[in-house]
Amino acid sequence: MDEECLFEQLGLNKHESKIYLVLLRFGEASAVTIAKETSLHRRTVYDELEKLKKKGLVNLKIKKFVQYFAPSSPEKFKEILEEKQILLNSSLPKLLQQFKNTEKKVSLHIFEGVEGMKAVLNDALKECTKNKDELLMFGAGLKTPQYLKYSFPHYAKYLEKVKWRLIEPDIKDIRNEISTWEKSFMNNCRFLPENYLSPVGILVYTNRTIIMLLEGEPVIIQIIGSKYSKAFRTYFEILWNVAK
Repeated sequence: MDEECLFEQLGLNKHESKIYLVLLRFGEASAVTIAKETSLHRRTVYDELEKLKKKGLVNLKIKKFVQYFAPSSPEKFKEILEEKQILLNSSLPKLLQQFKNTEKKVSLHIFEGVEGMKAVLNDALKECTKNKDELLMFGAGLKTPQYLKYSFPHYAKYLEKVKWRLIEPDIKDIRNEISTWEKSFMNNCRFLPENYLSPVGILVYTNRTIIMLLEGEPVIIQIIGSKYSKAFRTYFEILWNVAK
């Protein structure tokens, strides 16, 4: 990562980053020199220098009635980040409480395409790991590996780290696919009659229910709400008890 990109990652905008980098090179410079070196309009240079001064990253010097600008030490970034960390730590308990209150409400999100599917699966694995919750999956005839192709082994590998169960229609191709996974995975799977095959897959974990419509371009509906996830858990357990 070059210095300009680094400064942008640390919170400066593109113009501020260019100016600060010039000042580091020159030690100090006038607005005219900065404008020449950065190809920015002089008015823009003055505006951005004012922002940098407020952040404590630039100091003003006057020599023979001419304004020169000098950079503060890059260690100032560390101070800024530490101040932000202190501010965040002091506000975080209140923010988390607001977030938990929001979580009690029902919210609906729609994802599309393979990238949307990856986002949902990443969330499922992360939430199950963090909350030590079980991931329940049923329905779509193992279409997920077909959509994810080369990236599916990554998710299958991650399943070793979480508790999960899967219900699928009793179809030869599906059993063959599951047999290629870890041998212990078969204990996590049960099968229903073939006529249960559907283009709709369902995932349930924590307070989330995922409905995946897997025909053509995937469409994924995420429902966040404990009332609904509990209902789908009950539905899953009914099917699990009759599955073989």
